Amino acid sequence: MGTIGELFFSWDAVRPWLETLFRGFWVTIQLTFISLVFALTGGMILAVMRQTRSARGGIPRRIGAGLVRLLAIVYIDVFRGLPALLVIIILYVSLPFTNIPVLDTFTGFQVGILALSLVYAAYLAEIFRAGIESVERGQVEAARSLGMSNRQCLRKIVLPQAVRRVMPPLLNEFIILSKDTSLVGVIAVSEVVYVARGAQSVDLNSSPLTAAAVMFLVFTLPLIRIVDRYIERDRRRSGGGTVVIR
Repeated sequence: MGTIGELFFSWDAVRPWLETLFRGFWVTIQLTFISLVFALTGGMILAVMRQTRSARGGIPRRIGAGLVRLLAIVYIDVFRGLPALLVIIILYVSLPFTNIPVLDTFTGFQVGILALSLVYAAYLAEIFRAGIESVERGQVEAARSLGMSNRQCLRKIVLPQAVRRVMPPLLNEFIILSKDTSLVGVIAVSEVVYVARGAQSVDLNSSPLTAAAVMFLVFTLPLIRIVDRYIERDRRRSGGGTVVIR
């Protein structure tokens, strides 16, 4: 037991690396929130694109709406089907050779944000789409009968309800995203897991990895409780019951 304690829970092994670990965790937090902003924006745009249809305006307009919808479907299917780690590696090794202004000078940190944003936009798009489709069609028809345009109806009626209904899965994706930031360590971004692995390899002690795990738990456990409380409140509001085991 003493050996396990020394190997995984040694304060003496963590203390020299503590400041570096906190700096790494700050990088993790930045990766999480910046990627989330871009992924939420992209996911919402993709969800709206996937719902694009045109019942009027002739054949050209219908073809244009169909192409917009097809582009969204292809994007979502591709990035949901690819491992995030593979996307990170492809972008990191390929962008410097694209000769695309700005993109060809991206740092590892920026590549990590780009890759995570691209992947999670696809997942969030499906969550938003589910929320949009859950809004009763009667509400849309009522809004249209009051003289609202399609855009006004989408902005004022559909999207506010859709976002509220999908808050628990959105928060779950946020939690998963915060953990997936550790993947960018493969391109030498100094997030907390990368730093902890470096410390472990130097001292041959896993306590820095335990410290990184504790940092993640301190960050994610409150979010998990928020999701649980939100689901419970929604269940009570909708009159759902509980399962009693005797």
